[in-house]
Amino acid sequence: HDVYIKCINGRFALPITYLLARLKRKPFILWTGIWMRLQTPAHRLIFPLTRYIYHHADAIVVYGEHVKRYLISEGVLPERIFVTTHAVDNDLHNRFVGEDEKTSLRQKLNIAPNQKIILYLGRLETVKGLVFLLEAFVSIKNKDTVLIFAGSGSELQNLKEYAGKLGISDRTRFAGYVQSDETTKYYALAWVYVLPSITTKDSKEPWGLVINEAFNQGVPVIATNAVGAAAGGLVQDGMNGFVVPERDSPSLAAVLQKIVDDDALRQKMSGYALRTIAGWNNERMVAGFRKSIDYVLKYKR
Repeated sequence: HDVYIKCINGRFALPITYLLARLKRKPFILWTGIWMRLQTPAHRLIFPLTRYIYHHADAIVVYGEHVKRYLISEGVLPERIFVTTHAVDNDLHNRFVGEDEKTSLRQKLNIAPNQKIILYLGRLETVKGLVFLLEAFVSIKNKDTVLIFAGSGSELQNLKEYAGKLGISDRTRFAGYVQSDETTKYYALAWVYVLPSITTKDSKEPWGLVINEAFNQGVPVIATNAVGAAAGGLVQDGMNGFVVPERDSPSLAAVLQKIVDDDALRQKMSGYALRTIAGWNNERMVAGFRKSIDYVLKYKR
């Protein structure tokens, strides 16, 4: 091999790959989406090693400008950081979904034709901030709206109980785990997609590829400032969606109400979402990696 590229995941795979590259005297490129110091005891223990790799990798490819800013704050030289688009295969997610599929899904979920759908699709875990979405949904004045949680996770029962406590069980649907080839029709059915992630001691949403997927169906997105896709520039506040402070149910409720009430705004944001994601593709992602590879090969000669 001429170059070693390793993502930051894995307790042992990263240092072993880095060591192997050094023993073979080959360039090493780190690929990372982490944009904060993780604060669990284990992460604090290994951070000196992580920081060493930050400083000694020949190049670092990052998900977006938010990760670059973080690495610069850790003392990494900007010229060694290569920003690329964190992308999905758009062709898999932008297929046309017909009215028959939408009607069938509405019937399955017991949602009337006139009801607008607020969608969350993903893991049901604390880091996703879903309790704040429930609290925001309570405030929606238009009762012809339904909130769908599509996914599974450890917070499922807590969310069901909290929805009951808030008095919105009748307008909340828990669809369960959705197979990857079935997700497109959920996006196509949605009026807006919400990713209300929060910062915890062991996590901060590196990106949120569900946003790429939603944009491919022309669905505006509301995300918090703890979401990498928002901090990294894919979600553009007021253009293809909204960015709100994390853990802020009133702010989330305000923009939800705004987009639910304004059909013209939703249509405008939908068009902008499609235009944005059309250029946020795997080709641009590959280009970022190629630049980093060209850099390290030139540097090592």
